[in-house]
Amino acid sequence: MTLTVGQMVPDASVEYWRRGSPGAKKMSLADLRGSWVVLFFYPRDFSFLCPGEIASFAALDAEFVAAGATIIGASTDSYFSHNAWFEQDAKLKDVDFPIIADTSHELARLFGVLLNDGSALRGTFIIDPDGMVRHASINDLDVARNVGETLRVLRALQSGEMCPAGWETGDESQLTYNEWLARVFPKLKKSALADATKRLHPVLFERGDIIIRQGGRPDKFFIISDGEVSVIRRTNDGGEVELARLGKGEVFGEMGILTGNRRTADVRANTDVAAFALDWDDFKAVIDMSEPTAQDFMQIVDQRMKALPE
Repeated sequence: MTLTVGQMVPDASVEYWRRGSPGAKKMSLADLRGSWVVLFFYPRDFSFLCPGEIASFAALDAEFVAAGATIIGASTDSYFSHNAWFEQDAKLKDVDFPIIADTSHELARLFGVLLNDGSALRGTFIIDPDGMVRHASINDLDVARNVGETLRVLRALQSGEMCPAGWETGDESQLTYNEWLARVFPKLKKSALADATKRLHPVLFERGDIIIRQGGRPDKFFIISDGEVSVIRRTNDGGEVELARLGKGEVFGEMGILTGNRRTADVRANTDVAAFALDWDDFKAVIDMSEPTAQDFMQIVDQRMKALPE
């Protein structure tokens, strides 16, 4: 099996060299869970291009650590080869992260970088705290990698946002979005919130207005920013049953959109009401952007359906 993006890294015990540690040490890949890991393979000890790129990782080690990530190097050379090379080569004097001695080739084979001669391609992998591979890139032997780009990708993955070409740290701070929308959709990415904000429009209602009418077609979703409404079910005998009172920060109108049914109740303004509205298509688009958000709203629908009188 060769690991790809989206797959979990299985547990494996590996031997490694680290500066200042007497003798070879062992670690389990399972021990790395809980933090981000940047694992890079290089072809061989005592090779031409490798010192430069390994030194580049060392130069940015503090920034990777600040980002909550651990750098780990690996080649198929032995601990003794690592120890001799890293202690002798002046370019590697600042390397202070583990270097795996993958003499069994198990790890290189698992990550798909093992060559027929037993060396490894220049593979770079970013693994999230759950142990899932989130990024993979592999260079040919003759092309050293850009370590700064690896750091950029790490930060982009950590942002939790949809990151366009050329994304840099801080770009997400330029996104503006409606705070009421953010409270209602806490699991939505900032970029998605910014996009949804463009589709949001403010609406005002006077006390006594019927905002949603029972039996009507679902067309809008509402977030109350000020005021109070009552959700009222009209009965066959002409009576009314108040199902709920909703105030600032609460929502209504999602049931019909998500179930595809006609409105099951009136919504009447008890006071002057200020709200934000999303049209049917726009609300569906927001829900479709995030599976956790969709699940949250379906739970709300389920609860409100159970509250309806028979």
